[in-house]
Amino acid sequence: MDYIDLYLMHWPVSTCPNDQTTQLKDWNFVNTWEAMQQLQPHIVRNIGVSNFGIAHLQRLLNHPSCKVVPAVNQIELHPYWPSRLLLTYCNNHDIHCTAYSCLGSTDSPLLQDQAVLEVSRLKDKSPQQILIKWAIQRGTSVVPKSVSASRIRDNIDLDGWDLSRYEIDMLNGCSTRFKSCNDNWLPEKVFFAEDG
Repeated sequence: MDYIDLYLMHWPVSTCPNDQTTQLKDWNFVNTWEAMQQLQPHIVRNIGVSNFGIAHLQRLLNHPSCKVVPAVNQIELHPYWPSRLLLTYCNNHDIHCTAYSCLGSTDSPLLQDQAVLEVSRLKDKSPQQILIKWAIQRGTSVVPKSVSASRIRDNIDLDGWDLSRYEIDMLNGCSTRFKSCNDNWLPEKVFFAEDG
């Protein structure tokens, strides 16, 4: 291929290449976005961001150098981290959201949640299939992770069935909050409760 379909900025914080706990003093994510915009339309068809909250997006979109709205914001999304306000903000600005850790990640309490297990029983589908379908029916794309061939096959076996409004409401009603990816290793706080 002679182009890249989607190129993402991974974090809204600049770190020193030799020490990720140190923030670069003379560079920020707006500078990175300025450089990424230069790639379009020559090399990259779409540019986007990852792990950006509302405050980051507002700062980026309101900056005079921002000529291209991010096509995608790849963020952690699942019933324990639904990010309703962030999703609404992105939808209102035509930014598509892709869910990473959509299954809650390794050893997630989400896979033992009573609502998830009940919907799984009602649909005769795996908890993982239920979580992926929930994310897709919310209008997000998903990037589930698995190393098992059988689970990968199950994760794409989503045709011919949907969650009912009742089942979606059950999953939306999960009150536990759990985030598998945290920012305690970064030199600057990235995740905020209002985005979850």
